[in-house]
Amino acid sequence: MTQTTRLGVNDLKTQITLEKVFGIRIGLHYSWFLIALLIVLSLSRDFRASHPQWGSSLILTLAISTAVLFFVSLLLHELSHSLVARTRGLPVREITLFALGGVSQIEGEADSAKTEFWMALVGPLTSVLIGSLALERLRSLVGGTLSPLTTVLAWLGYINLGLAAFNMVPGYPLDGGRILRAIIWWKTGVLDRATRTAAKVGQAVGAAFTTTGVVEYFGGGLGGMWIAFIGWFFLQVAGVSYIEVGLRRRCKASASAM
Repeated sequence: MTQTTRLGVNDLKTQITLEKVFGIRIGLHYSWFLIALLIVLSLSRDFRASHPQWGSSLILTLAISTAVLFFVSLLLHELSHSLVARTRGLPVREITLFALGGVSQIEGEADSAKTEFWMALVGPLTSVLIGSLALERLRSLVGGTLSPLTTVLAWLGYINLGLAAFNMVPGYPLDGGRILRAIIWWKTGVLDRATRTAAKVGQAVGAAFTTTGVVEYFGGGLGGMWIAFIGWFFLQVAGVSYIEVGLRRRCKASASAM
């Protein structure tokens, strides 16, 4: 999962700082290492099952390489958000990669619905571009049995297209939820109302994910645990966003009364 957050909503702190890219500090949250390990283990299992003729060292190398390239694609997704924000005059403090994807820590809110729309949309478009390029390269190389390179390209292609589709779910704080907020903001001209509505939809999506995950987990599907966790995350962030709107309204009312 990838999202663009504003300071005040996000409480994910960078624990390990990497190099700057385009002047934006890149960091890792400790939870990133957990998901990286799970991806490597999962890929190793899948590669071993589909290509038993490959040696253990080759499988491990491919799994690690694929996981690294996947996180590079996540970083490019987040960089696209951040670069659009900077062109619109919004400072970007850093990008943090964590267990569920990444966050671009942008100081302040977009000044218009149009800016918010493009800031949100560019992320999924970047993922679609990466996925399409990987699959196009795959089609040019396939000539029979899948090689290690084509196997990696196939996984990266489909996972990036899946990432784009998932981020377009209209649940705040996903990119689709921010696009929904931008559209409502454009229609009504009221940012607070747009944020409240998008946050409510995000909470509904989160509740649906959590319920689905719990049912699947108790039905024997271990993947349900991750679905439930993602749903819980939606509920938390969307809930905080809804509360922040109420606080802003009360502060404005108090200021007007003085």
